[in-house]
Amino acid sequence: MRTRLLALMAGGTLLAGCAGPGAAAHEQEPPPVTTPSPPALSGACLLLDFPRIEEHLGAKLSISGAAVHEKTNTCVARPTDADLPELSISVTPSKADVAVFKDAMLPDGAKAVTGLGRVAYQQTRPAAKGRGPYVEVGWLAGNARLLVLKVTLPVGGDAGALAPEAVALAKEIDRAGV
Repeated sequence: MRTRLLALMAGGTLLAGCAGPGAAAHEQEPPPVTTPSPPALSGACLLLDFPRIEEHLGAKLSISGAAVHEKTNTCVARPTDADLPELSISVTPSKADVAVFKDAMLPDGAKAVTGLGRVAYQQTRPAAKGRGPYVEVGWLAGNARLLVLKVTLPVGGDAGALAPEAVALAKEIDRAGV
């Protein structure tokens, strides 16, 4: 009798384990559903409004990262599932005035942009090895900061067509009070 009781207890113990990790899928609780959360914003990333970026650039960016090097604050954002398009923005405190900006900071071939900061430019560059074309907008903000917004497209993208929207996005960033 005692042997039979021990056998039943042992069997019961073994059966009790069936509701654990080895149980049939229909008996287990489903794993929690997770949805991607918006990127954590810090530094220059605070200037980015992802819905506004999507509205202007047609790109759904979902991850970002901020960095600081000396006095320059930078943020890079891109989609979760691809390396491009990529948007970056850099912010650097500056004592430059309009004359210094025009003389020392305008890239060759850049076009003047009106209605953005104290002085601004835009430029587009063709695709190069390992990256697509890009549009860059740089400006001297009214609060003594230099800003550069750059959007790099996949190979085959049209930076020239995107330039007006990149400028419009830069103007919104500037109005937001950087």
